[in-house]
Amino acid sequence: MKYFVVSDVHDHYSLMREALNEKGFDPSREDHVLVLCGDAFYSGPEPRKLFKYLKDLHEKGKLVFIYGNHDCELLENLDAKHFGKRPGNRKCAELVTGRTGLSDVELADECEKTGFTEFLRTVPVWYFETEHYVFTHGFIPTEKNKYRPDWRLAGKEDWKTAANHGDGMKLSMRFGVREPGKIIVFGHYSAARCYVMKDAAEADWTVESKPYKDVSRVPKEGFRPFFGGSFIAMDQSVKKTGFVNCIVLED
Repeated sequence: MKYFVVSDVHDHYSLMREALNEKGFDPSREDHVLVLCGDAFYSGPEPRKLFKYLKDLHEKGKLVFIYGNHDCELLENLDAKHFGKRPGNRKCAELVTGRTGLSDVELADECEKTGFTEFLRTVPVWYFETEHYVFTHGFIPTEKNKYRPDWRLAGKEDWKTAANHGDGMKLSMRFGVREPGKIIVFGHYSAARCYVMKDAAEADWTVESKPYKDVSRVPKEGFRPFFGGSFIAMDQSVKKTGFVNCIVLED
């Protein structure tokens, strides 16, 4: 099977399609599957097109969609019928429905009518695993920065924490957390942070300024996927770079 892997698309449908086309993704082929490692939605320009495309792939059995922290938060807003302090979630809902000027309750009801809310409730998973890879958003659940052997049995709250606060870069590069015999593929934080810290000493991780958070001087090429041996970091910071990363993994 060929897995075409993207992450942190944030509603940038056209950029995602460009990346998939460049890599040769063809959903009519039996051996092609799209794996989206979370944060499909939130604040970008084309959530409606993205939703329709992902829904079509799902119905054809060609999609693995992993919950990202923004996808979880968007769903929580829709279920609560209140968008809170995240204007990007309201913008996403308005663009999906084509409706503006509605109250939070009315807008949430419109999202329900389109099938968008049900899609977010039922289609995403917390992780996806093949013979040689584990696909997640932030990282697998850990125990105080140490490998947790029972991570597959983690509950919803642990997975939400991993999606929102999991830092695959630090857990992999600083603490050496890995899944024996497999490569963990994740998004969430910019892959450029891995390039910044690839030769870091322990002191670099603990300094107050936290140099790994500043990627302002990293050239665009530094936002491409980072292959770290036991992990692959995918997030390209799409709003900054204007492109979506895509890799093809055969397994």
